[in-house]
Parts: sequence; structure tokens; C-alpha cells
Amino acid sequence: MNRNPTFLYLLMLLAQVLVSHLFQTGPWCVLTLLPVMILCLPSQWSVLHAMVVAFLSGLAVDFLADGLIGLNAFALTPVALLRRYLLVHFFNEELVSRGERISWRKWGLLPIFACVLICTALFLLLYVTVDAAGERGWLPCLATFALSLGADLLLAIPVLLAFLEK
Repeated sequence: MNRNPTFLYLLMLLAQVLVSHLFQTGPWCVLTLLPVMILCLPSQWSVLHAMVVAFLSGLAVDFLADGLIGLNAFALTPVALLRRYLLVHFFNEELVSRGERISWRKWGLLPIFACVLICTALFLLLYVTVDAAGERGWLPCLATFALSLGADLLLAIPVLLAFLEK
């Protein structure tokens, strides 16, 4: 089945806005699909292209859902910066140079979930740190990070199923 990655990305962006509106978790959990969506962008895209898409996606979610303008954009742009490195490190250069899609069958679960874990952890580290802005201690921030990471890894599964080849 040939999937249009742009349409899927826009659909997932809408899903992120809906998740942000429907599940108001307060300061204790950050529910996000954004890091996984950035990881699943077409592999042949340049770092700059991915960073622009990440920044604009973060701003769109900030504007349409979360309220604090720039927070998602700030946390998501470094994920796009590291995306190509992670693809080469966990898969290989050939995947990026040929523009192949990541496949469950070819690469297996472990490298895919390792990339998802790193992308989500980086996003949450930046997001929670800036969101706390010195008003919360490190222990509540660590609890928010851990709870959010667990929830976001579960939320990543449907995104991966939509984007990746079987």
C-alpha cells in the first residue's frame, strides 16, 4: 500500500492537537506524538528540511492546543537535528541515501524503539526543563519526565504502525 507521508503527517498533527485538547494532564504528564512523527519523516529529507518542519509543527501545536507559544517548537527542533544521525547510527547510511522507509521486517523492533526512546527522551528533557522554568524542583520534574516517557512510548505505537512499512 502506497501511503502519502505528507497526508499522514498532517493527519497525525491533527491527532496531536486533539490529544492535547482532550487529555488535559496538567503539569504531571506531557502527551506527545511529535518526536515519533519527526523520526518517521521520509529518510531522504535533509536535516534543514526536517528542522523547518519540526519547528513549524511545534508552533502549530503550540498555537492550536498547548498555549505556551514556542515550547513544542523549542523542544522538537533538536529532535529533527539528531534525526539523520540516529537513522544512520541505528540503521545504516544506505537507508538515508536511498530514501528507504524504515521497515519492521527488515530492521526489527529493537532499533526502531531505541530511536523512538531517544527522540522522545530528548524532547521531554527539553520540554519539561523549560516548562518548569525554575518554579518546580528536580524531583517533580523527574516524575513528570518518567511518567510522560512511559505514556508517550505507548502513544508512539499507533504512529509507528501508520508510518512504517510492515
